[in-house]
Amino acid sequence: MALYVFGSAILVMAVAIIVCVSFQQGKSQGLGAMAGGSDADSYFSKNKNRTRDAVLSKITIVLAVLIVVCVVAMNVIAV
Repeated sequence: MALYVFGSAILVMAVAIIVCVSFQQGKSQGLGAMAGGSDADSYFSKNKNRTRDAVLSKITIVLAVLIVVCVVAMNVIAV
């Protein structure tokens, strides 16, 4: 019974990770970064921990850790 609960939780978290990653924007800066262009002093770069992408990135990390914990728990229960 517990294996089904952990298995369904892993399935739900995997779908949530796919959704979070698909909503994030790419990290590449294009050809401007090759030419030396940088946004190091812009307002956006100073507050990038508060953006939607930062929140989605943190959610992705938390979900990935929870999946690992559920897989380890499933293996402990199955033995």
